[in-house]
Amino acid sequence: MKTSTVIAIVIGVLLSFASVAGAAGYIWSQGSAAPPAAPGLPAVWPTKDGELPRRVPMPSGEMIAALPSDSSGHVLCQALSEQRWQAVLGGATLREVRGGGCHIVTGSLDVVLRLDNLPAQLRSPQTLTVSGRAAEVESSGTVNARLNAHLVDDQPSGEIHPYLRVEITRYAVTRPGLALDELATSIARDVIDSTMAPGPDLPRANQNGVIAMEATEPVPGYGILDSPWPVVSWQLCTSLAEAMKTSTTSAKPKFDGRCTVRTVQAALSDDVTPRAYPDTLAGRPALITPDVVAVKLDDDTSQELSFTGTGRDLRALAESVLPALLGR
Repeated sequence: MKTSTVIAIVIGVLLSFASVAGAAGYIWSQGSAAPPAAPGLPAVWPTKDGELPRRVPMPSGEMIAALPSDSSGHVLCQALSEQRWQAVLGGATLREVRGGGCHIVTGSLDVVLRLDNLPAQLRSPQTLTVSGRAAEVESSGTVNARLNAHLVDDQPSGEIHPYLRVEITRYAVTRPGLALDELATSIARDVIDSTMAPGPDLPRANQNGVIAMEATEPVPGYGILDSPWPVVSWQLCTSLAEAMKTSTTSAKPKFDGRCTVRTVQAALSDDVTPRAYPDTLAGRPALITPDVVAVKLDDDTSQELSFTGTGRDLRALAESVLPALLGR
């Protein structure tokens, strides 16, 4: 094989790797002397696998760590106003929810925020405190920065994601005095301050997953959509107890978005296997059988609310509580 042919093949392989890395949105370039050329704002937005952020309620206290996975990216993207994002990032921004996280771009920056069960594995981190939370940050120089912030001490689970992760890639130095580790810290600080304003701690669950009951009305305009798991459980218990004309002391909320009142259980899920909803209830697509009533809560999410149990007309019960649970 000719030498020129070998060189062409090697270059082609390298370019293909670079293309794949760029498409991922975050490129770690340890010790790079200069960032790559700025791509500018993309002409098509959101990207193929992204969606525009939807309006969501902001959590408080430690509740951000217990958001449904379908909700966390939307909360992170809207933790700051568009004007505040522009001020922090230094220019016009575009935001999308992608892969469960928040993806933000400017003409020269690519930023990803996500809640996770594990921190990113940093190479040579600097430890610091961000808004009272233990954190670590590292920067490769002018191109990259990564930050982990430990939001809560609770053990990670399917419902609890204790870490905020921030990743930044810079494509051009448009603000020479801006250090990327400082930018990552500023982003984390603003997001934490916005989403962890004084509020409740995560409740402790007993061995059966039951948490202490707190009477909580559904959020006007949102209902139970995009609320943290324990808050969903309290909202369900409050609405069910009222509809069943019983005290909330008989309610058993669980940490994971379920509530049992006497012989009836209501449960929110955001990982339902796609299924048909041949019926309608309270204006929403529904599946109604003698044993279960399942309602698709919103066209733009996978969140489903189901009612099961005995001794009650499940359809009538679901219809009576749905308006409040839908935020109407």
